[in-house]
Amino acid sequence: MALLHLKAITKEYQLGKTTVRALRGLDLAIDAGEIVAIMGPSGSGKSTLMHILGALDVPTDGLALIDGQDLQALKERKLVALRGRRIGFVFQTFNLIQTLSAQRNVELPMVFQGVSKRERARRARDLLARVGLSERVHHKPSELSGGERQRVAVARALANEPEIILADEPTGNLDTESGQSILELLRDLSVEDGKTVILVTHDPEAADIANRVIRLRDGVVASKARHIGEASQTASPDGVESDSGASASGQGGDADA
Repeated sequence: MALLHLKAITKEYQLGKTTVRALRGLDLAIDAGEIVAIMGPSGSGKSTLMHILGALDVPTDGLALIDGQDLQALKERKLVALRGRRIGFVFQTFNLIQTLSAQRNVELPMVFQGVSKRERARRARDLLARVGLSERVHHKPSELSGGERQRVAVARALANEPEIILADEPTGNLDTESGQSILELLRDLSVEDGKTVILVTHDPEAADIANRVIRLRDGVVASKARHIGEASQTASPDGVESDSGASASGQGGDADA
């Protein structure tokens, strides 16, 4: 069974008197240890899909499973516990606490899991060394470069030893060199540590590290390929997939439904 399995997922939001269907019967399966890039134009449903994959939200209809657990059957308290133990998040804007050192930022997720103070400190220092910041453990975010801040964010995402890393535009605020180093780090987490890495991105260079590229359009999977430049499988309106000579064109934008 796939580690993450979505079947006929629909997600609706109510905006005043208008019902917005962000996802429309979407099917997706992701195996343990894969690197998957999710791409698509603004409004295609990338953000909504990210929230469901990360157990930040549940679908309106359909089946969403994480390692066989039905997200809709879990109460909010258990969803929070599942996120804390099994999923690490990396964001475009880093989301670090400015008044805390790099080490304290990495320690924070462990506080909510009841990890002892001594163990938190040890694990945080080890993780910062893993991402190349052993000399920066006491620096606050304002004293770090953008690339260093994102490395702290990756270390924080690993704090509770999750199986899944969900990275939302992780290179969006970085220069080319820093962005490439973050991508190499994420790739190593899959190849060396067996983590499942999901990249939500509009950047073809970021998607280039993925084993599979999933393209969304209008709330469904429009195409999927083993590599961004390879032939893809394109989903027809009746759900049957057919070979296509190239992936559908992805367009920029972060403002997803």
